[in-house]
Amino acid sequence: MNNPTKQTLDLRADLDTMYKRWPEVKRFLKSKGCKVADAEDIFQEALLIYTRKLNEQEFQLTSEPFNYVMNTCKFLWYNQSRKEKKHRYTELHENVSQEEEEWIVKELKLSKIEKALSQIGAKCQQLLQLLYDHGLSMSEIAERIGLRNGNAAKVQKFRCIQKVKDIVMKAPDDYDIHH
Repeated sequence: MNNPTKQTLDLRADLDTMYKRWPEVKRFLKSKGCKVADAEDIFQEALLIYTRKLNEQEFQLTSEPFNYVMNTCKFLWYNQSRKEKKHRYTELHENVSQEEEEWIVKELKLSKIEKALSQIGAKCQQLLQLLYDHGLSMSEIAERIGLRNGNAAKVQKFRCIQKVKDIVMKAPDDYDIHH
């Protein structure tokens, strides 16, 4: 039988607290012009970001978990509303450290890259996954995906990465929080 770790129990307690405080988050986002359905999505995304961040060894939480999630919601709403031209820059930096702001910008950039990766072909996705997730050599990748040799895999890798870069460069900058 698996016993949950202290970290897992702490995370569960944090998430329970956050869900209990959901009405507070919803009220805040609604006061900024956010629809309830959007507020729910933003809140869920902020919780996912918080959970993902906790798994990073170099991350140190510098505020209360709820404040961290609330500030993440503020940034997410700001970026969404900015795209929709519904909301002006207001109270964004209130109670947000420079470190948290930099992290959120980084997360938004990663999200943009993840979206781009989902838009490239299956063969490119497979190649990049075998290379970066599984650490296979170019010759091993070539064998797995049916290319002539490691050089052909290298050329294909370059093309795949270029496709991702092109998609990212064409997408609007969601993460420019200063303008």
